[in-house]
Amino acid sequence: MKRRDFVKHATAAGVALAVHPALPPPLLSGLRQGSSHVDFNPGWRFLLGDVDGAHRGSFNDGAWNAATLPHTARIESLVTGEPGSDTYQWQGTCWYRKRFLVSRESAGRKLFLKFDGAMNVADVWLNGDYLGRHLGGWLPFGFDISSRVVSGEENLLAVRLDNRDNPVTGPKPLPELDFNPYHGLYRNVHLILKDPLHITDPIMADKPASGGVFVTYPDVSPEAATVRVQVHVRNDGPGPRGFRVRALLVSGEQRVVAEAFSDLVRLDSGEDREVLQDLPVLSPGLWSPARPDLYMLHTEIIEDGMVVDEQATRIGIRRIEISAEGFRINGEGMFLRGTNRHQEYPYVGYALSDAAQYRDARKIKNAGFDYVRLSHYAHAPAFMDACDELGIVVMDCIPGWQFFNRDDPAFTEIQYQNCRRLLRRDRNHPCVILWEVSLNESAMPDEFIRTTHAIAHEEYPGDQCYTCGWTEGYDVFIQARQHGGCRDVTDRPCVVSEYGDWEYYAQNAGLEQEAWADLAPDEANSRQLRWHGEAALLQQATNFQEAHNDNRKTIAFADGLWVMFDYNRGYAPDIESSGSMDLFRLPKLSYWFFRSQRPADEDLRNAESGPMVFIANSWTPDSNPNVRVFSNCDEVALHLDGKLVERRRPDSDRISMHLAHPPFTFDLGRFRPGTLEAIGYIDGRETVRHAVRTPGSVERMDLWLDEGGRPFALDGKDVAFLRAELRDSLGTTVPDAWENVFFGGTGDVTLVGANPFSSEAGIANILVQSEARRPRGAVYALCVVRDGERVRVLTAASSVGSDVETSEVHVTTDGSDPGAEAIRYEEPFVAAGRVRAALFVAGRRIVMADTDAPKFRIAGSTAPLLP
Repeated sequence: MKRRDFVKHATAAGVALAVHPALPPPLLSGLRQGSSHVDFNPGWRFLLGDVDGAHRGSFNDGAWNAATLPHTARIESLVTGEPGSDTYQWQGTCWYRKRFLVSRESAGRKLFLKFDGAMNVADVWLNGDYLGRHLGGWLPFGFDISSRVVSGEENLLAVRLDNRDNPVTGPKPLPELDFNPYHGLYRNVHLILKDPLHITDPIMADKPASGGVFVTYPDVSPEAATVRVQVHVRNDGPGPRGFRVRALLVSGEQRVVAEAFSDLVRLDSGEDREVLQDLPVLSPGLWSPARPDLYMLHTEIIEDGMVVDEQATRIGIRRIEISAEGFRINGEGMFLRGTNRHQEYPYVGYALSDAAQYRDARKIKNAGFDYVRLSHYAHAPAFMDACDELGIVVMDCIPGWQFFNRDDPAFTEIQYQNCRRLLRRDRNHPCVILWEVSLNESAMPDEFIRTTHAIAHEEYPGDQCYTCGWTEGYDVFIQARQHGGCRDVTDRPCVVSEYGDWEYYAQNAGLEQEAWADLAPDEANSRQLRWHGEAALLQQATNFQEAHNDNRKTIAFADGLWVMFDYNRGYAPDIESSGSMDLFRLPKLSYWFFRSQRPADEDLRNAESGPMVFIANSWTPDSNPNVRVFSNCDEVALHLDGKLVERRRPDSDRISMHLAHPPFTFDLGRFRPGTLEAIGYIDGRETVRHAVRTPGSVERMDLWLDEGGRPFALDGKDVAFLRAELRDSLGTTVPDAWENVFFGGTGDVTLVGANPFSSEAGIANILVQSEARRPRGAVYALCVVRDGERVRVLTAASSVGSDVETSEVHVTTDGSDPGAEAIRYEEPFVAAGRVRAALFVAGRRIVMADTDAPKFRIAGSTAPLLP
């Protein structure tokens, strides 16, 4: 076996971990050359609360809970409540401990510990020795533990986290905060083994515009490009070392497109140096939102013919230009239709798997967005990777919102560090086009603005770094629409950073809203939950359409909807519901408006594209007979039960004139039950259809796991949404169905969240979580539906890596416990009183339903009363 193949084989074989007292085989055994990154996520112990002495090896953590990262310190309520209540987002101190072995053969090697994120103040010990403290919850940090690890013996890592309000780290206190920062070791942790002669880590090297591998592109055209690779190498060995750097560029088709070897470099002990190489690439595949071509850059440190360190960096070749004339990528101008994202999931907060991060990014791309602002903090590395892969350009942000601590200079210094860490972490991502090194909506001193802008350009020299902020002093001016957006800007690049929410919620932006002046504030604003109904969701879509149309009249080269997904926040015990998708990542009607803004001739590799048509109407007796259809086609024909209502071109009213693709509105006069079908035409030819049918009563339930382009738990711990849809006999989801759905699981899956869940607009959701790689199990759902005294019991099942076993349901009508001896359910029956039902698999009760279980509605925002 070749040396390199041996290294890779040993790396793959050396990741097994266990929790004390059952110790695993040594990590990193037999690795003498190369580098290894070990998944350090499994095998932790966790305690919610504080305790003395937990950093010591002698401390007994046997009563602590087992944990696998990413981990949330507490499972939160679906809607976090008032300060001081049991459902308020948890704040306090918690502990994590992990025992691990490193083989004796690893002695003399370099060992690094790296945290992708930990909320919010982290104190770290190894074998009882204090490694240090990190302040701030959203950016990476790490430690060189080479001299602290004991090879061949058990090592103990202890981490104490404190997520209480902190005026040094910011942002503002939780009771005043418009999002929840959550808690825990919520991102990945890595153990990294390297040779003493090694490529450094950009965070731990702490050197401006250096550390690790830094890739830039001095020349870019469709005919040729130059990939400039800067590699920072350090010799921590006892004597001098001589080496060469090899850079190998591989295309997505696994074809070597460029290769370079450096001259011989010599480093004395303790010395470090940047090695620069240029790789010419002919006919490069250029990265853009439409074609996100990616390459893998392999960088190797070679000494005496042997690879002693190596690193793989995924890159995209592209060139951007931003000016008052707009945004250009690879010489082509484009408007960036975008959104803002908060990274939380219900219940688990920030503790998302890498696969869940990808699913979020894919939903953003599928919705018709090519740009996302990471409000108001750095998001996970896996999300950045997904944006690279899917072609979503990013505004990358330091943590901050409406807070600046002028009383303590430590606050300012931490923000400067955040700027550096953000750029060092994300500089090689082709998706990043803007660096928001401004604290959002915060009164910043002039010196702070000058310094953060200068830091960004120091860390990323050249003409491909663009800073942005909501004040003067940055390369690009960004402003929310409620503060004016880009309406009065004429001589500089500008982005509408947020729109569609606050200006309608408070109606304080001086906008033209006479068209709905007769609506109550709750009816007119954009904070609408899916259960609020069709009229409310159409109003949200109207608001977003008006605002987006207004933005397109300005100099803005991008705009960002507020917001992509509904979210919890500290200062209100309700859901901020202006998302185009809800907290469970289900689309509202406005989602389809934005999807329709994508060109019909666009053919994307990893996202939905092409011609589309969508009827924004459920066609019920409560539906508006003025039927709105979203489409990117030239014409749309609407039929009712096969009869043509009208074939027409798009709307041309005041809120449509600047849109890429205005909606189509059809006046049907009155409601008549039946099937509406929309047919989209381009150049006179039919291209796409969509139909909706007047729903009947609930008669069946379908269950499915939303894997969103990433197989569930393929690479380990994962979390995904399970959907239970209540449908009529023909398969139409019943939009006003409000029923309790009860869930149960078997095998390697855990259910997280409200159980039962009261269906919202006909769909109930729960989180499915597994810590196993390629788990085997199943999830079952049970729902008892009453229509007067007639009772129907619905069941459904979804596989998670294994076959679904046959189930049977037993019921009682006297309130007693439904055991296997109770009546077996065969068909709907009549019962006036309490009904209980239980679903059995192989004689074991998996889930039980009860008609006496109370139903709930998700609390949405209440708009302020107007004077």
